Amino acid sequence: MPRNKNFTRRIEILDECLRRRQKKWFIEDLLNAVNDKLDERFDKKVGKRSLYDDLKYLQEEKNAPIIKCWEGQRVYYKYEDTTYSILNLPISEEEIIKLKDAIKMLREVNDFNLLDDVDMIVEKLEHTIATNVPENRSMIQFEKHTYADGAEYIDDIFSAIKEKNVLKVVYQPFGAPEPQEWVIHPYLLKEYRNRWFLICRRDGTQKVSNLALDRIKKIKNSSIPFIENDLFDADTFYAYLIGVTFPEGENAQDILLKVTGRQVNYVKTKPIHKSQEIVEEPNGNTLIIRLKLINNYELQSVLLSYTPDIEVLQPISLRDQLKEKYLAMMNVLK
Repeated sequence: MPRNKNFTRRIEILDECLRRRQKKWFIEDLLNAVNDKLDERFDKKVGKRSLYDDLKYLQEEKNAPIIKCWEGQRVYYKYEDTTYSILNLPISEEEIIKLKDAIKMLREVNDFNLLDDVDMIVEKLEHTIATNVPENRSMIQFEKHTYADGAEYIDDIFSAIKEKNVLKVVYQPFGAPEPQEWVIHPYLLKEYRNRWFLICRRDGTQKVSNLALDRIKKIKNSSIPFIENDLFDADTFYAYLIGVTFPEGENAQDILLKVTGRQVNYVKTKPIHKSQEIVEEPNGNTLIIRLKLINNYELQSVLLSYTPDIEVLQPISLRDQLKEKYLAMMNVLK
């Protein structure tokens, strides 16, 4: 998978080694130290050439005061400034507490493995300023969701999107007898009702595809060139959409709804969609609202969940579709 985590970890390990001045760090010793820790975490190893490049990166990009020292015919490395570390950042105990609070809150919402890396960074910051920040008691509690299948791919897909890497995906759509291997260009990860979806372009096509992560069997990198996203604007693509299904030929349209009974206060305080606006409120028991949305499966499912206290006034096509589904549901319950 993408190189960034491996590279970042190598730089951290080199920094840890060079700060330990009780040892003379010959290139072989640095290589063994780096590979031992990489093998534990990534099941990977690097050669001397990569290590020399990493030392060059530390010197040129991080201005690390690395110097060469000679012992006979052999060279070892150390920091000339004994106080230097790439972790030396101007951060206070109060700021670390805020970081830990933010991480705790994020963990309540998402199970990203990326947060493990953030935890590690905060721990290093604590060590850098020689403090021991106390654990805070729980002060906010989110609804706990069940673990979604496919969540184990989130970190690798996130990295592929960030690094613009093409992926080979073994995917089995619902109803397909066997998995299929597709080459895809990943653009966006989207969550809907605790299920994750990858919005992408299948290689050789000019349209948007969405893949449910719980239908992915395997992913790996592909060496083919990445195609930039010229299919949609990720910031506005879902502005008028509930869920992830984007029907071809459908455009956003005004949807006029009449809400009655117990759902009135609920819809007023928790809008169906961010485009919701109140058109009329003739009495405390009736509400007319307008939404601007694309008609898709998820929208129809949401509206059906409000029955019998909601009525579609416009468009007639959506009204007829919901009526048909409602009658079919009633027939099943008979």
